[in-house]
Amino acid sequence: MNFQQCRYVQAIASTGSFSEAAKKLYVTQPNLSSAIKELENELGVQLFFRSNAGAQLTDDGYDFLKYAKRIIGEVDLLKQRYHANYKNSFTISSHHYDFLAIPLLEIAEKFKSDYQHFHLNETTTKKILESVLNFESDLGILYLNDDNRHILEHYFKQHDLAFTPLGNFPTRIFLRKGHPLAKQKVIEKSQLKDYKQVRFRQETSGLHFDEDTLDIPENQSVFYSNDRGTIMNILCGSDAYASGLGIVNSFIKDQIALVPLKNSETHTLGFVSNKRKQETIIAQKFITAIKNSLEKYSKAH
Repeated sequence: MNFQQCRYVQAIASTGSFSEAAKKLYVTQPNLSSAIKELENELGVQLFFRSNAGAQLTDDGYDFLKYAKRIIGEVDLLKQRYHANYKNSFTISSHHYDFLAIPLLEIAEKFKSDYQHFHLNETTTKKILESVLNFESDLGILYLNDDNRHILEHYFKQHDLAFTPLGNFPTRIFLRKGHPLAKQKVIEKSQLKDYKQVRFRQETSGLHFDEDTLDIPENQSVFYSNDRGTIMNILCGSDAYASGLGIVNSFIKDQIALVPLKNSETHTLGFVSNKRKQETIIAQKFITAIKNSLEKYSKAH
């Protein structure tokens, strides 16, 4: 199997005809038919139903095309990377942190002549680690605490990843401004048991990869979402609460109260990098921008 055969399957599927695909690909129909037959023999499946009316994908052909499109897309991206007018992309995978937007905007402006695409993927712990490990993301942003530190540090060591601390932060409780607990200076865990909790959804991996800093009390109702906007809407529309590091510097801070949790443990926020990848200038500047943002936050609190 080769890339060209993948393109052949895609062309036949899109035109519905071997003859039309041959014209589109600038090859002879016998050569195209022969290439597809060789591919079918190699895979041991039939990819197309052939008839006088044209060609239709079989179930196996449909499955093959789904994977082939991914391969073709990646190859095309790789070719574009070395065009003279190509501009780089910068990708961050992170927990759902409000404070990252401003640093990203800063470096996007500084590096606009060399970089065109800037990605901030808010996702689960597992996907953050996999993305950095597979060189899909330049950096990952997450936290360590007593519950996950041993597991994550073992993962870092096993996969040649590095974790660099950015600061230590206690747990804060996120509440709507009109919540019965919103005006308290501190909140105790026992005060939260009668309220619903809102949490970011994580994969069921058997490991303690939660993004939220509090556990789930027995018999407590819980809302789950993987979208920060949805979680904030639930908080603002109910007496539910969420937990996190509480580093907020956007308009959201005008809608919610951030109350410290009494006697909470410390969480170490940091970034994950791949030791097998040389750190870029843009990554260094991004980290500097985050540190400046966190320093301003710390002074204000």
